[in-house]
Amino acid sequence: MGRTDELFFEMIETYQRHAQTARNAKYQETHEMAEILLNMDITAMWCLTQRTPDTRSRLI
Repeated sequence: MGRTDELFFEMIETYQRHAQTARNAKYQETHEMAEILLNMDITAMWCLTQRTPDTRSRLI
């Protein structure tokens, strides 16, 4: 497994933690911040797949 794959899996784990935080948020501000982080996670994963043709073809 290459470094790109490792980064992608780390991003997925981070996304899952942020999603859990959003689901369990007691306060609206915490929920909103977690959703912002989720959007950033999704953007980072998308950028990684677009910059690496090998990863993009394996995900499709």
